[in-house]
Amino acid sequence: MAAAKNILRSLVVMGLVLGIGLLGLWFLGGNEIKVKNLGSKPTSPGLENSTSQNSETDQFSTVGGKTPQETIGLLTAALEKDDLALAAEYFIPENRESESEELTTLYNANILGDLITALKNIPSGQIMTNGHYLFEVPDQSGGSAAQIELIKNNQGLWKIVSL
Repeated sequence: MAAAKNILRSLVVMGLVLGIGLLGLWFLGGNEIKVKNLGSKPTSPGLENSTSQNSETDQFSTVGGKTPQETIGLLTAALEKDDLALAAEYFIPENRESESEELTTLYNANILGDLITALKNIPSGQIMTNGHYLFEVPDQSGGSAAQIELIKNNQGLWKIVSL
């Protein structure tokens, strides 16, 4: 008899908790569900769509060169002054944090001078499609050590995608 009483008491308490929960959901939730469309995201990781959307809200969208060569020159000047915060402003918003960390790592390892030298001696690049520009950074043997990709933002200034 005592076991039946405990089971009955547990069922009553569980029913009260469920009832109060459902009543709370009904009261707070209302009788309709509102779905807001915040806009479509690009299906592919293409930079032209995401960069054009983010450059509108980017606080550094007016920082950059009018030509890809000018942007590389501004980046080099900032690195020569050891101003890594200014140097990070020349990158697109999506890559700014990771590139800033990489520049800090190079600075702490005392090899930032090698990057500055490579940027000063960079040959002319080539224009790609959709406002992209590509520089080939040569290595000591004459091959390609790295590529620097730039893209034009909505203000007509060039931003660095990758270094």
